[in-house]
Amino acid sequence: MQEKSAVGSKSETELSSEQFEAAVRKMSGISSAHFLKLVEDRGTIGFWSSDIVTGDCSATLGLLRVLGLDHGAQFRIGDFSRFIHPDDRGYGEDIWTTIRHGIPVNRNFRIIRSDRTVRWVEFKSEVVLDGQQKPAKAIGLIIDVTDQQEGRQALEDALDRYRALVGSLAKMEWRSTADGNPIFSHGWTALTGQNEMDAANSGWIQTIHPDDREMVRRRWQESVSTLIPYAVNHRILLVNGHYEWFHARAVPIIKRGGRTHEWLGIIMRQADLNREVPALPPLMNMLTPVQVRAARAMLQWTLDELSRFSGVSVSSIRRIEGEGDRATRPASLQAIRAAFEEHGIEFAINPAGTVTVAFLSPR
Repeated sequence: MQEKSAVGSKSETELSSEQFEAAVRKMSGISSAHFLKLVEDRGTIGFWSSDIVTGDCSATLGLLRVLGLDHGAQFRIGDFSRFIHPDDRGYGEDIWTTIRHGIPVNRNFRIIRSDRTVRWVEFKSEVVLDGQQKPAKAIGLIIDVTDQQEGRQALEDALDRYRALVGSLAKMEWRSTADGNPIFSHGWTALTGQNEMDAANSGWIQTIHPDDREMVRRRWQESVSTLIPYAVNHRILLVNGHYEWFHARAVPIIKRGGRTHEWLGIIMRQADLNREVPALPPLMNMLTPVQVRAARAMLQWTLDELSRFSGVSVSSIRRIEGEGDRATRPASLQAIRAAFEEHGIEFAINPAGTVTVAFLSPR
């Protein structure tokens, strides 16, 4: 029975499996099984094939390793949904039905291996048609993409933290090309009312107060030509028709090799910049390196334990305890003090006006 791929007939440049095998033998004197072993020895990929009519399936050793199955274990693609994580069942319960209808599958989801560990996998399949253009066989592979997924998640988390930080400081974030042409942002429309066409071709400068325009234009051109970070105060005409003072700043993003890729900037309201920063409690300013060491000794904590309870890095704690660091962030001292107090340490001012450290009882 003649078979061909569901995605269409093979072109003249494609090789049949027999031709590929012959080419491999001619090229190196070894079979394609050696190449398969080379690929699967990574431990992150495995292959399978299945008869669509009977459901009979064969799996490579690499696939069994990815799923955590013992050598020789029986595998049926029709039963694959039992490996899928309960929270991801919606992505995989219809896989076999989809394949039997002749539709290729390409999805990412979590699986629970036979040893109860959770891994992210990419599931890919292709359908092979018989001479009557009906689905006859299915072939596919499963790739462990846990490391890539964790990398993407870490990047997304970092971007979320960045956006939260920028959102707490700035009215909007803005970008421009390496040669200084601003890249349109909907935040600019919300701020000024200008649409993309209005802001194009230096139209954005019309929202700057007339008395500030020449200074803004000159400073921006200087920064673009010299790659010196841009920082300027000026007034912007808001969507409500009133001018308001803002602080704008930007830095060049330099690619490897020294070429400017783009500029990244923010716009902050001057009123926000002029707000008073709340003063830290007096006791916080009195927390000395000696007191940190004393409190840690009372609790018999290691540096690692204090770091775990406070969220402050071990290297930062070492600097704090070394008495030589005069630029300790107040937030770090506050976190350290909170961790101590949570576990029964009390800081109090005695009649002489100095801070004492005492161990009471954990809260």
